[in-house]
Amino acid sequence: MLRFDPFRELEELQERLARAFAPQGQGPRVYAPPVDVMEDAEGLHLLVYLPGVDPEKVEVVAEEGVLSVKAERPLEKQEGVAYHRLEGPYGTFARSFNVPSTYDLSKVQARFRHGVLHLLVPRAEATKPKRIQVQVE
Repeated sequence: MLRFDPFRELEELQERLARAFAPQGQGPRVYAPPVDVMEDAEGLHLLVYLPGVDPEKVEVVAEEGVLSVKAERPLEKQEGVAYHRLEGPYGTFARSFNVPSTYDLSKVQARFRHGVLHLLVPRAEATKPKRIQVQVE
């Protein structure tokens, strides 16, 4: 399971408040996308919600017990268009997760479908139950 970060909820709340009250025309921001984390016999499943992000703009890096996701959704303003309200998240999305050594970060699988990045971090072979053959003498 992922380690609990007591400050993560506070950071997300601060980000939402900053986004709600930020003046229009402010430069690109870094957002923490929402994530669902589940665990089953196969391993750890992370669903990272990245609506509107081009799959080519998604980067996943695993190193030293940390799984990081970074994505870009640039605001492409069209010439001759008056923008009255822009509430969609544009800019950079980034999240990092501390993953215990009971999971194998060298075998992470990543799929992107309908704006959701599904990451599977399989259990490490050493932590899987092994059946021991009993020798009869």
